[in-house]
Amino acid sequence: MRERGVTLDREVIELLADEPELLAIADAIAATQSRPRRRVWSRIGAVAAAVIAVGTVLVVLPDRGGDRSLLADALAAVGRGPVVHARIETMLPATNVIVLATGRARPQTIAIEYWFDEPRGRLRTVVRRGGVEVDEFLQTQAGATSNRGPVQLAPGAQPALDPALAGFVTRYRDALASGEARVEEEGELGGRRVVWLLLSARGMRERVAVDAETYVPLQITPLDPSGRASPFAWRVRVIETVARVEADFAAPKARPVAPLRGDVSESRPISSGQAGGAFGWPALWLGQSWRGLRLVSLEQETLTRGYPPESRVRADRGEGLRLRYAVDSAETYVELSQAPLPEPAYAFTGGELTFNGNPIPPEGSIELVELGARPGRAIGQLRRDGVYVTIWASSRELALEAARALRRIENR
Repeated sequence: MRERGVTLDREVIELLADEPELLAIADAIAATQSRPRRRVWSRIGAVAAAVIAVGTVLVVLPDRGGDRSLLADALAAVGRGPVVHARIETMLPATNVIVLATGRARPQTIAIEYWFDEPRGRLRTVVRRGGVEVDEFLQTQAGATSNRGPVQLAPGAQPALDPALAGFVTRYRDALASGEARVEEEGELGGRRVVWLLLSARGMRERVAVDAETYVPLQITPLDPSGRASPFAWRVRVIETVARVEADFAAPKARPVAPLRGDVSESRPISSGQAGGAFGWPALWLGQSWRGLRLVSLEQETLTRGYPPESRVRADRGEGLRLRYAVDSAETYVELSQAPLPEPAYAFTGGELTFNGNPIPPEGSIELVELGARPGRAIGQLRRDGVYVTIWASSRELALEAARALRRIENR
Protein backbone atom coordinates (compact mmCIF):
# COMPACT_ATOMS: atom_id res chain seq x y z
CA MET A 1 0.00 0.00 0.00
CA ARG A 2 1.36 3.43 -0.95
CA GLU A 3 1.86 5.99 1.78
CA ARG A 4 0.80 8.86 -0.52
CA GLY A 5 -2.55 8.98 -2.23
CA VAL A 6 -1.24 9.52 -5.75
CA THR A 7 -3.67 8.63 -8.52
CA LEU A 8 -3.59 8.97 -12.27
CA ASP A 9 -5.78 11.56 -13.93
CA ARG A 10 -8.95 10.31 -15.55
CA GLU A 11 -7.70 11.39 -18.99
CA VAL A 12 -4.54 9.26 -18.56
CA ILE A 13 -6.57 6.21 -17.55
CA GLU A 14 -8.89 6.59 -20.54
CA LEU A 15 -5.96 7.14 -22.89
CA LEU A 16 -4.23 3.92 -21.79
CA ALA A 17 -7.34 1.81 -21.19
CA ASP A 18 -6.36 -0.56 -24.01
CA GLU A 19 -2.70 -0.68 -22.96
CA PRO A 20 -2.66 -2.33 -19.47
CA GLU A 21 1.14 -2.59 -19.47
CA LEU A 22 1.55 1.11 -20.13
CA LEU A 23 -1.14 1.91 -17.58
CA ALA A 24 0.67 -0.09 -14.91
CA ILE A 25 4.00 1.59 -15.64
CA ALA A 26 2.41 5.07 -15.67
CA ASP A 27 0.73 4.33 -12.33
CA ALA A 28 4.02 3.15 -10.83
CA ILE A 29 5.83 6.26 -12.04
CA ALA A 30 3.10 8.54 -10.65
CA ALA A 31 3.30 6.77 -7.29
CA THR A 32 7.03 7.42 -6.97
CA GLN A 33 6.96 11.09 -7.96
CA SER A 34 7.06 14.03 -5.59
CA ARG A 35 4.91 17.06 -6.32
CA PRO A 36 5.29 17.45 -10.13
CA ARG A 37 7.25 20.26 -11.71
CA ARG A 38 4.50 21.14 -14.13
CA ARG A 39 5.31 22.55 -17.52
CA VAL A 40 2.76 23.60 -20.12
CA TRP A 41 2.42 19.88 -20.99
CA SER A 42 1.93 18.90 -17.33
CA ARG A 43 0.04 15.65 -16.80
CA ILE A 44 1.41 13.72 -19.80
CA GLY A 45 4.73 13.24 -17.97
CA ALA A 46 3.91 9.80 -16.58
CA VAL A 47 2.49 8.69 -19.91
CA ALA A 48 5.58 9.82 -21.81
CA ALA A 49 7.86 8.01 -19.35
CA ALA A 50 5.81 4.84 -19.71
CA VAL A 51 5.95 5.02 -23.50
CA ILE A 52 9.74 5.40 -23.44
CA ALA A 53 10.03 2.48 -21.00
CA VAL A 54 8.34 -0.04 -23.32
CA GLY A 55 9.56 1.45 -26.60
CA THR A 56 6.09 2.17 -27.92
CA VAL A 57 5.52 5.11 -30.27
CA LEU A 58 2.61 7.21 -29.05
CA VAL A 59 1.67 10.71 -30.28
CA VAL A 60 0.16 12.85 -27.51
CA LEU A 61 -1.09 16.38 -28.15
CA PRO A 62 -0.34 19.14 -25.59
CA ASP A 63 -2.85 18.87 -22.76
CA ARG A 64 -4.43 22.24 -22.01
CA GLY A 65 -5.80 20.76 -18.83
CA GLY A 66 -2.26 21.04 -17.48
CA ASP A 67 -2.66 24.82 -17.50
CA ARG A 68 -5.83 24.48 -15.46
CA SER A 69 -4.06 22.24 -12.98
CA LEU A 70 -1.17 24.68 -12.62
CA LEU A 71 -3.57 27.58 -12.08
CA ALA A 72 -5.34 25.54 -9.42
CA ASP A 73 -2.03 25.01 -7.64
CA ALA A 74 -1.26 28.74 -7.90
CA LEU A 75 -4.66 29.48 -6.36
CA ALA A 76 -4.06 27.00 -3.54
CA ALA A 77 -0.65 28.58 -2.85
CA VAL A 78 -2.31 31.88 -1.98
CA GLY A 79 -4.74 30.26 0.44
CA ARG A 80 -8.49 30.17 0.89
CA GLY A 81 -8.98 32.56 3.80
CA PRO A 82 -11.44 35.46 3.47
CA VAL A 83 -8.77 38.22 3.48
CA VAL A 84 -5.78 38.48 1.16
CA HIS A 85 -2.74 40.04 2.83
CA ALA A 86 0.27 40.94 0.70
CA ARG A 87 3.34 43.15 0.61
CA ILE A 88 4.97 44.09 -2.69
CA GLU A 89 8.05 46.20 -3.34
CA THR A 90 9.86 47.93 -6.19
CA MET A 91 12.89 50.16 -6.66
CA LEU A 92 12.56 53.59 -8.23
CA PRO A 93 14.66 53.81 -11.40
CA ALA A 94 17.42 56.46 -11.45
CA THR A 95 16.76 57.40 -7.79
CA ASN A 96 19.32 56.87 -5.03
CA VAL A 97 20.07 58.06 -1.52
CA ILE A 98 23.81 58.71 -1.35
CA VAL A 99 25.94 59.16 1.77
CA LEU A 100 28.05 62.22 0.95
CA ALA A 101 31.09 61.21 3.00
CA THR A 102 31.47 57.74 1.47
CA GLY A 103 29.58 57.86 -1.83
CA ARG A 104 27.63 54.77 -0.83
CA ALA A 105 24.38 54.66 -2.81
CA ARG A 106 21.15 52.97 -1.81
CA PRO A 107 18.25 52.63 -4.28
CA GLN A 108 15.05 54.26 -3.12
CA THR A 109 12.23 51.76 -2.61
CA ILE A 110 8.44 51.77 -2.57
CA ALA A 111 6.61 49.08 -0.59
CA ILE A 112 2.84 48.62 -0.63
CA GLU A 113 1.07 46.47 1.93
CA TYR A 114 -2.59 45.66 1.61
CA TRP A 115 -5.46 43.71 3.11
CA PHE A 116 -8.33 42.87 0.74
CA ASP A 117 -11.67 41.48 1.89
CA GLU A 118 -13.68 40.97 -1.30
CA PRO A 119 -16.93 39.65 0.25
CA ARG A 120 -17.21 42.74 2.44
CA GLY A 121 -15.80 45.18 -0.12
CA ARG A 122 -12.86 46.44 1.95
CA LEU A 123 -9.32 47.33 0.86
CA ARG A 124 -6.70 48.83 3.18
CA THR A 125 -3.46 50.09 1.62
CA VAL A 126 -0.28 51.30 3.35
CA VAL A 127 2.49 52.87 1.25
CA ARG A 128 6.05 53.09 2.53
CA ARG A 129 8.94 54.82 0.79
CA GLY A 130 12.45 54.23 2.00
CA GLY A 131 10.95 52.28 4.90
CA VAL A 132 8.88 55.26 6.09
CA GLU A 133 5.08 55.24 5.95
CA VAL A 134 3.92 58.08 3.70
CA ASP A 135 0.35 57.18 2.73
CA GLU A 136 -2.53 55.18 4.14
CA PHE A 137 -5.89 54.43 2.52
CA LEU A 138 -9.07 52.59 3.45
CA GLN A 139 -11.69 51.85 0.83
CA THR A 140 -15.08 50.42 1.83
CA GLN A 141 -18.51 50.23 0.23
CA ALA A 142 -19.20 53.62 1.83
CA GLY A 143 -16.28 55.34 0.10
CA ALA A 144 -12.54 55.92 0.43
CA THR A 145 -10.52 57.88 2.94
CA SER A 146 -6.83 58.51 3.56
CA ASN A 147 -4.55 59.95 6.20
CA ARG A 148 -5.20 63.29 4.45
CA GLY A 149 -9.00 62.98 4.42
CA PRO A 150 -11.68 61.71 2.00
CA VAL A 151 -10.54 60.50 -1.44
CA GLN A 152 -12.52 60.97 -4.64
CA LEU A 153 -12.06 57.91 -6.89
CA ALA A 154 -13.13 57.10 -10.41
CA PRO A 155 -15.48 54.10 -10.65
CA GLY A 156 -13.54 50.88 -10.09
CA ALA A 157 -10.33 52.68 -9.10
CA GLN A 158 -8.23 51.75 -6.08
CA PRO A 159 -6.39 54.35 -3.99
CA ALA A 160 -2.61 54.56 -4.41
CA LEU A 161 -2.57 51.85 -7.08
CA ASP A 162 -2.27 52.02 -10.85
CA PRO A 163 -4.89 49.94 -12.72
CA ALA A 164 -2.62 46.98 -13.44
CA LEU A 165 -1.41 46.77 -9.85
CA ALA A 166 -4.96 47.11 -8.56
CA GLY A 167 -5.78 44.10 -10.72
CA PHE A 168 -3.29 41.96 -8.88
CA VAL A 169 -4.54 43.18 -5.53
CA THR A 170 -8.20 42.54 -6.16
CA ARG A 171 -8.39 40.09 -9.07
CA TYR A 172 -5.52 37.60 -8.78
CA ARG A 173 -7.48 34.84 -7.05
CA ASP A 174 -10.52 35.38 -9.28
CA ALA A 175 -8.39 35.30 -12.43
CA LEU A 176 -6.84 31.98 -11.39
CA ALA A 177 -10.18 30.47 -10.49
CA SER A 178 -12.05 31.69 -13.58
CA GLY A 179 -9.40 30.87 -16.15
CA GLU A 180 -8.79 34.53 -17.07
CA ALA A 181 -5.15 33.81 -16.25
CA ARG A 182 -3.15 31.68 -18.66
CA VAL A 183 0.27 30.07 -18.69
CA GLU A 184 2.73 31.80 -21.03
CA GLU A 185 6.16 30.24 -20.58
CA GLU A 186 8.82 28.99 -18.17
CA GLY A 187 11.96 30.88 -17.28
CA GLU A 188 14.31 31.95 -14.50
CA LEU A 189 14.09 34.84 -12.08
CA GLY A 190 16.90 35.52 -9.64
CA GLY A 191 18.22 31.98 -10.08
CA ARG A 192 14.81 30.38 -9.42
CA ARG A 193 12.75 28.47 -11.95
CA VAL A 194 9.45 30.23 -12.57
CA VAL A 195 6.31 29.96 -14.66
CA TRP A 196 5.03 33.21 -16.19
CA LEU A 197 1.27 33.77 -16.09
CA LEU A 198 -0.59 36.38 -18.11
CA LEU A 199 -3.52 38.04 -16.36
CA SER A 200 -5.85 40.00 -18.59
CA ALA A 201 -9.24 41.01 -17.24
CA ARG A 202 -11.36 44.13 -16.72
CA GLY A 203 -8.82 46.43 -18.32
CA MET A 204 -5.81 45.15 -16.37
CA ARG A 205 -2.93 43.29 -17.97
CA GLU A 206 0.11 42.00 -16.17
CA ARG A 207 2.61 39.17 -16.11
CA VAL A 208 3.04 37.29 -12.85
CA ALA A 209 6.01 35.00 -12.19
CA VAL A 210 5.18 32.11 -9.86
CA ASP A 211 7.72 29.75 -8.36
CA ALA A 212 7.81 26.53 -10.41
CA GLU A 213 7.89 24.42 -7.21
CA THR A 214 5.59 26.20 -4.78
CA TYR A 215 3.49 28.27 -7.25
CA VAL A 216 3.75 31.29 -4.93
CA PRO A 217 3.84 34.63 -6.84
CA LEU A 218 7.31 36.20 -6.92
CA GLN A 219 7.03 39.18 -9.26
CA ILE A 220 4.39 41.32 -10.96
CA THR A 221 5.11 43.23 -14.17
CA PRO A 222 2.25 45.52 -15.28
CA LEU A 223 1.71 45.82 -19.05
CA ASP A 224 0.39 48.78 -21.02
CA PRO A 225 -2.42 48.32 -23.61
CA SER A 226 0.15 47.48 -26.29
CA GLY A 227 1.69 44.76 -24.12
CA ARG A 228 4.84 46.70 -23.27
CA ALA A 229 6.22 46.01 -19.80
CA SER A 230 6.28 48.74 -17.16
CA PRO A 231 9.73 49.79 -15.84
CA PHE A 232 8.36 49.04 -12.37
CA ALA A 233 8.63 45.31 -11.65
CA TRP A 234 7.06 44.58 -8.25
CA ARG A 235 8.58 41.87 -6.07
CA VAL A 236 6.06 39.94 -3.99
CA ARG A 237 7.52 39.78 -0.48
CA VAL A 238 4.48 38.32 1.27
CA ILE A 239 1.20 36.90 0.03
CA GLU A 240 -1.18 34.90 2.18
CA THR A 241 -4.76 34.71 3.29
CA VAL A 242 -5.77 35.37 6.86
CA ALA A 243 -8.88 35.32 9.02
CA ARG A 244 -10.77 38.58 9.43
CA VAL A 245 -9.74 38.82 13.07
CA GLU A 246 -6.08 38.86 11.93
CA ALA A 247 -6.58 41.49 9.22
CA ASP A 248 -5.88 45.18 9.74
CA PHE A 249 -8.69 47.41 8.50
CA ALA A 250 -8.01 50.26 10.93
CA ALA A 251 -9.05 53.71 9.80
CA PRO A 252 -6.15 55.88 8.56
CA LYS A 253 -4.54 58.09 11.18
CA ALA A 254 -5.23 61.73 10.37
CA ARG A 255 -2.23 63.87 9.41
CA PRO A 256 -1.94 67.66 9.11
CA VAL A 257 -3.16 69.20 5.87
CA ALA A 258 -0.30 69.37 3.37
CA PRO A 259 0.22 72.32 1.02
CA LEU A 260 -1.06 71.68 -2.48
CA ARG A 261 1.33 74.05 -4.22
CA GLY A 262 4.19 76.46 -3.70
CA ASP A 263 5.09 79.64 -5.57
CA VAL A 264 7.74 82.34 -5.71
CA SER A 265 5.70 85.49 -5.22
CA GLU A 266 8.60 87.95 -5.18
CA SER A 267 12.32 87.91 -6.01
CA ARG A 268 15.02 90.55 -5.68
CA PRO A 269 18.79 90.42 -6.33
CA ILE A 270 21.12 90.79 -3.35
CA SER A 271 24.88 90.63 -2.90
CA SER A 272 26.76 87.82 -1.19
CA GLY A 273 27.68 90.29 1.56
CA GLN A 274 24.00 90.97 2.19
CA ALA A 275 23.07 87.29 2.04
CA GLY A 276 25.44 86.44 4.88
CA GLY A 277 23.35 88.40 7.39
CA ALA A 278 19.95 88.67 5.72
CA PHE A 279 18.47 85.48 7.12
CA GLY A 280 17.86 83.95 10.49
CA TRP A 281 19.34 80.68 9.19
CA PRO A 282 22.77 79.79 7.77
CA ALA A 283 22.65 80.48 4.01
CA LEU A 284 24.84 78.16 1.91
CA TRP A 285 26.78 78.60 -1.32
CA LEU A 286 29.74 77.40 -3.40
CA GLY A 287 31.66 80.68 -3.34
CA GLN A 288 31.96 83.32 -6.07
CA SER A 289 33.12 80.64 -8.49
CA TRP A 290 33.36 76.86 -8.41
CA ARG A 291 34.77 74.29 -10.83
CA GLY A 292 34.90 76.78 -13.70
CA LEU A 293 31.38 78.04 -13.04
CA ARG A 294 30.76 81.57 -11.80
CA LEU A 295 27.97 82.91 -9.63
CA VAL A 296 25.67 84.63 -12.15
CA SER A 297 22.67 85.34 -9.91
CA LEU A 298 21.82 85.47 -6.20
CA GLU A 299 18.25 86.29 -5.24
CA GLN A 300 16.26 86.58 -2.06
CA GLU A 301 12.76 85.18 -2.64
CA THR A 302 9.38 85.44 -0.95
CA LEU A 303 7.59 82.09 -1.07
CA THR A 304 3.95 81.12 -0.59
CA ARG A 305 2.30 77.83 0.29
CA GLY A 306 -1.22 77.15 -0.97
CA TYR A 307 -3.59 74.57 0.55
CA PRO A 308 -6.60 72.68 -0.85
CA PRO A 309 -9.70 74.92 -0.85
CA GLU A 310 -11.75 72.40 1.14
CA SER A 311 -9.16 72.47 3.96
CA ARG A 312 -9.95 76.14 4.73
CA VAL A 313 -6.28 76.62 5.62
CA ARG A 314 -5.01 80.04 4.59
CA ALA A 315 -1.91 80.37 2.43
CA ASP A 316 1.25 81.18 4.35
CA ARG A 317 4.54 82.79 3.43
CA GLY A 318 8.21 81.99 3.80
CA GLU A 319 11.59 83.09 2.52
CA GLY A 320 14.27 81.47 0.46
CA LEU A 321 17.51 82.04 -1.39
CA ARG A 322 18.30 81.01 -4.97
CA LEU A 323 21.80 80.97 -6.48
CA ARG A 324 22.80 80.05 -10.02
CA TYR A 325 26.28 79.05 -11.21
CA ALA A 326 26.91 78.78 -14.93
CA VAL A 327 29.23 79.54 -17.83
CA ASP A 328 28.39 81.68 -20.84
CA SER A 329 26.91 78.79 -22.85
CA ALA A 330 24.66 77.86 -19.88
CA GLU A 331 24.88 74.20 -20.93
CA THR A 332 26.75 73.45 -17.71
CA TYR A 333 25.13 74.84 -14.60
CA VAL A 334 24.25 74.35 -10.93
CA GLU A 335 21.30 76.05 -9.26
CA LEU A 336 20.81 76.08 -5.49
CA SER A 337 17.44 76.80 -3.83
CA GLN A 338 17.32 76.81 -0.04
CA ALA A 339 15.02 77.66 2.86
CA PRO A 340 14.61 76.84 6.56
CA LEU A 341 11.56 74.69 5.69
CA PRO A 342 11.02 72.10 2.93
CA GLU A 343 9.26 74.49 0.57
CA PRO A 344 6.94 73.22 -2.21
CA ALA A 345 8.23 76.09 -4.37
CA TYR A 346 11.62 74.37 -4.19
CA ALA A 347 10.26 70.93 -5.24
CA PHE A 348 9.60 69.49 -1.78
CA THR A 349 6.33 67.62 -2.33
CA GLY A 350 3.62 68.57 0.14
CA GLY A 351 6.19 70.49 2.17
CA GLU A 352 7.52 67.26 3.66
CA LEU A 353 8.76 64.88 0.93
CA THR A 354 11.30 65.02 -1.86
CA PHE A 355 10.65 65.79 -5.52
CA ASN A 356 10.01 62.07 -6.07
CA GLY A 357 7.67 61.76 -3.09
CA ASN A 358 10.17 60.08 -0.76
CA PRO A 359 11.17 60.93 2.83
CA ILE A 360 13.77 63.68 3.01
CA PRO A 361 17.10 61.96 3.71
CA PRO A 362 18.93 62.60 7.01
CA GLU A 363 21.73 65.14 7.22
CA GLY A 364 24.86 63.83 5.54
CA SER A 365 22.90 62.19 2.71
CA ILE A 366 21.30 63.37 -0.52
CA GLU A 367 18.51 61.94 -2.65
CA LEU A 368 19.64 62.16 -6.25
CA VAL A 369 17.32 61.69 -9.23
CA GLU A 370 18.39 61.61 -12.87
CA LEU A 371 15.78 63.24 -15.06
CA GLY A 372 14.93 61.74 -18.42
CA ALA A 373 15.82 58.46 -20.07
CA ARG A 374 19.44 59.44 -20.72
CA PRO A 375 21.96 60.39 -18.04
CA GLY A 376 22.14 64.15 -17.77
CA ARG A 377 20.08 66.70 -15.89
CA ALA A 378 19.60 65.83 -12.24
CA ILE A 379 17.94 67.05 -9.05
CA GLY A 380 19.37 66.49 -5.59
CA GLN A 381 17.73 67.29 -2.24
CA LEU A 382 19.25 67.33 1.22
CA ARG A 383 19.38 68.93 4.65
CA ARG A 384 22.45 70.81 5.81
CA ASP A 385 22.75 72.73 9.10
CA GLY A 386 18.95 72.75 9.36
CA VAL A 387 18.53 74.22 5.87
CA TYR A 388 16.59 72.38 3.14
CA VAL A 389 18.44 72.54 -0.17
CA THR A 390 17.41 71.62 -3.71
CA ILE A 391 20.17 71.34 -6.31
CA TRP A 392 19.35 71.44 -10.01
CA ALA A 393 22.34 70.57 -12.16
CA SER A 394 23.27 69.73 -15.73
CA SER A 395 24.62 66.34 -14.63
CA ARG A 396 24.35 63.87 -11.78
CA GLU A 397 28.07 64.15 -10.97
CA LEU A 398 27.87 67.95 -10.78
CA ALA A 399 24.90 67.82 -8.39
CA LEU A 400 26.69 65.36 -6.12
CA GLU A 401 29.92 67.37 -6.04
CA ALA A 402 28.01 70.59 -5.35
CA ALA A 403 26.29 68.95 -2.36
CA ARG A 404 29.70 68.03 -0.94
CA ALA A 405 31.12 71.52 -1.54
CA LEU A 406 28.35 73.54 0.16
CA ARG A 407 29.54 75.98 2.81
CA ARG A 408 28.10 78.86 4.77
CA ILE A 409 28.04 82.40 3.43
CA GLU A 410 30.02 84.33 5.99
CA ASN A 411 28.78 87.67 7.41
CA ARG A 412 30.63 90.72 6.10
